[in-house]
Amino acid sequence: MEKTERRGPLTGLKVIELGMIFAGPLVAANLADMGAEVIKIEPPRGDEVRNSGELKDGMSVWWKITQRNKRIIAADIKTPEGADLVRRLAKEADVILENFRPGRVDEWGIGYETLSKINPGIVMLHISGYGQSGPYRHRPGLGTLAEAFSGYAFLTGEPERPPMLPLFPLADPIAAQTATSAVLAAVAARGWNGGIGDEIDISLYEPLMSMLGPMVTYYDQLGTVTERQGNRTNWSVPRGAFQTRDGKWVAVAGAANAVAIRIFPAIDRHDMAEDAELRTSRGRVKRFEEVNGAVAEWISAHDLDVVLARFEEHQVLAAPVQDVAQMFENPQVRARGTLTTIEDEDLGPMVVQNVVPRFRNQPGRINWLARGQIGADTREVMAELGYAGAEIDALLARGLIAAPGPQDVREAV
Repeated sequence: MEKTERRGPLTGLKVIELGMIFAGPLVAANLADMGAEVIKIEPPRGDEVRNSGELKDGMSVWWKITQRNKRIIAADIKTPEGADLVRRLAKEADVILENFRPGRVDEWGIGYETLSKINPGIVMLHISGYGQSGPYRHRPGLGTLAEAFSGYAFLTGEPERPPMLPLFPLADPIAAQTATSAVLAAVAARGWNGGIGDEIDISLYEPLMSMLGPMVTYYDQLGTVTERQGNRTNWSVPRGAFQTRDGKWVAVAGAANAVAIRIFPAIDRHDMAEDAELRTSRGRVKRFEEVNGAVAEWISAHDLDVVLARFEEHQVLAAPVQDVAQMFENPQVRARGTLTTIEDEDLGPMVVQNVVPRFRNQPGRINWLARGQIGADTREVMAELGYAGAEIDALLARGLIAAPGPQDVREAV
């Protein structure tokens, strides 16, 4: 693969990823987007995400985006030889990420106590389903379980329907965003605490639970168990997703009272605009069905473009409920470069979500999408660590590491 010069505010930061599935790898991808050098270690059989989601030419498109910007090596870190490789990498690294069950990396001789003796400045992040402590610490954890355990699924959906789980992993990227911030805080702290690193413990369920509004405090102070309400709330009216005449959808919000009342003249309901009760949030909440019904009726009689133009004219808080095809054509998405095209070494041009933090002086970027071959960079990275060619070949022969052969185009998964 042609080398691309890294850039971004984290250029010079070295990260070792022992992640699997989504949470840990997404933290590493976030850091790599901002310029960090990331070396990912996958099992010799290949990471499971290689077989996840839709395939093109036998290759997972999901793998391509979650493992972007990383050098990828393959080694069995459960073995003494694999653990030794991790320790060699950690000696020069700033950050090491892992999301195995609690205690496993300690069993393999690559826990924080061991690695911090080799490199006192190392920042080690653990992500697990339920965290490193508590009676559930050893339970397996995935995003779906965290979405249920956190209360998110219970709150999502229509009142008369079962709890609803999201179509895609939600707990994983939320935990990854929290973990990214935590890693950067720990790295920054080394500058004023004598260069000593830290150990970070993040569960999948807690970051998502922390984002679910006041439900905990409602229960504590009022004894209220928040239930599913669909798109309805007890504090913001109008609110909902409404279908237009041409079969599209638009979301309307009425969180700020001064803005919410603009909806009435926009939908030609001047009688409601003059109703004193409807000029207050509590009054509209009491008459939710009436208010939302009037909004739904007007929107259903007009096409999406007309609805959005009228609402923009009246400064109503509204936005299209976009499917992915609409996102590709949206002028705001295009102008911002929210989606970007990357030339992939296996699949050719691919449109992916662009780097989210926008830095003026040191912008990050996606340099490449995930390597298609298992252990694509194994030989190169190990040679950089001082392994002789004969050592690498011996480990390959024993199946303790994996790397493409000289004639391989792509190793089958």
